[in-house]
Amino acid sequence: MIISLSGLPGSGKSTVAKMLAEKLGFERIYMGAILRKMADQKGVNILELMKMAETDSSIDEETDEYVKELGNTKNDFIIESRTAFHFIPNSLKIFVKVDLKEGARRIFGDLQKEERKEEEKAKTVKNLTEKLQERVDTDRFRYQKYYGIDFLEENNYDLVVDTTHLTPNEALEKIWWAVERKRKEESGEEEME
Repeated sequence: MIISLSGLPGSGKSTVAKMLAEKLGFERIYMGAILRKMADQKGVNILELMKMAETDSSIDEETDEYVKELGNTKNDFIIESRTAFHFIPNSLKIFVKVDLKEGARRIFGDLQKEERKEEEKAKTVKNLTEKLQERVDTDRFRYQKYYGIDFLEENNYDLVVDTTHLTPNEALEKIWWAVERKRKEESGEEEME
């Protein structure tokens, strides 16, 4: 089984992905880390890289080919990627959403994480909310331009979970039933019931 997690910044998708990976014994592939490494190599932050990608399609093409290849050659993994639902259509597609102000508050409260370097420049939660909205808008623009998809369109997903008022364990609980259903479906158990 392949689980693709998309979502908004600060929604807790990475936390849930880690919990799911541990519970299932699956590998977790975090495309954000791959993109941040690419940004570091180019000497820019993640938002600047995404802005560059608006006119340089090779940035997205490189990562999207990687996602496609994973979907065609691997099984039993969880991938965090805003476009994996599109490039791995046979995955269990989950979108984790959050009120962006709450997402910014969560990130702002935990700026010590290495993977959140680009947000350290935000001086307030309001400032960070604006930066996150800009990042979401940039991603949305690119995916519509290059692939004709809207990663925010909830109909693209098998399950949408709003974590605005949920703990990580509550979010995991809401996702777990969909994982169990998909496992039964893939093993043929559902047909026997």
